[in-house]
Amino acid sequence: MLVQTLIAIVTILFLLSPFGSIAEQTSKSSEQIISGTWYDLKSVTMSETRRYSVHLPPSYSEKQEKNYPVLYVLDGYETRMRGVGGMIEALSYYDLSQQIPEFIIVAIPNTNRTRDLIPTQKDLIFKGKVLDKLADNSGGADIFATFIRQELFPRIESQFRTSKKRGILGMSFGGLFAAHLLLTQPDMFSHYIISDATFVWDDNYLNRTLSKSHQILLDKKISIFIGLANNDHLGELGITNRQWGNDFITSLKSIDNKELVVKSRYFPEEQHGTVMFLAFYYGLIDLFKNTK
Repeated sequence: MLVQTLIAIVTILFLLSPFGSIAEQTSKSSEQIISGTWYDLKSVTMSETRRYSVHLPPSYSEKQEKNYPVLYVLDGYETRMRGVGGMIEALSYYDLSQQIPEFIIVAIPNTNRTRDLIPTQKDLIFKGKVLDKLADNSGGADIFATFIRQELFPRIESQFRTSKKRGILGMSFGGLFAAHLLLTQPDMFSHYIISDATFVWDDNYLNRTLSKSHQILLDKKISIFIGLANNDHLGELGITNRQWGNDFITSLKSIDNKELVVKSRYFPEEQHGTVMFLAFYYGLIDLFKNTK
C-alpha cells in the first residue's frame, strides 16, 4: 500500500513539473517540419510533366510586402532540397548571425539527367578512351534551359513574391550546365555557384567556349563562385579536371569587367562525392555575405 501511494505521489509531481508539462504539450502539439512543397508543370518545351519543389523562407507569410531572391537548385531531388534548404535557412537565421539573406529555393529534380544537363551530344571521352557512352542521351542542355527560362521562371514569378536577383546552384554535370548557361545565356541568372563541374567534358568544352565567347561577359553584372575538389585519386582524369577548372577560373578573372565578380576555392581534403555542401556553403557566404 505504501509503495502504491509513493508511486501515485511521484506521478502527480512529474505531471506538475516542467518536464511533465513539456511532454504533454509536445504530444498534443506535435507537427511535421516541412522542407518544401512539390508542384507539377506540364512543359510544352520538354513534352513531359516536370516536377519542382519550393522552399519558402520563414518570414515569407509575415512580411507580405517583401520580395525575395530565388535560388534554383539543380539535381533537386528530395534529399538535396532538404539539405540545401536547411543550410540556407540556417545561414539566414538570427542565431547564425544572418550571414546571408533569406531566399525562395526552387529545386528541379531530373527526369533524364545526362540529356538535360550536358550541352553537347558526345560520349564521355578522355585521352581517346570512351569512359561512358552518352552520345545517344546527351546534348539537351539548351532545351532544358528554354524550359527553365520560358516556363519555370514565369510560373515561379507569378506564384511567389520574387525579386530580380536569381541564382543557380549546380554540381558535377549540374555545374557543367550552370557554366554553359554562364557562357551562352548569362542573363538567366545574376549569381552562379558551381561545385566541381565536369570540366573534362567534350575535350575541355567550357574553356574552348569561353575563349570564343568571352566578350558576352564584358558588360554583365554577374557574381560567380567555383569550388574545386581534390580528385587526384582518379589519376590523370581527376588532375586534368582540376587543371581545366583552374584555367576556367583564371580566364574568367582576366575578363576586363569590374562588375564580373569571380571567386573560387579549392578543397584539398574533399573529393568529388564529398565537396558539394562545402562548395555551396562557401559560395553562398562569398557571394551573398552582408547582402541585405
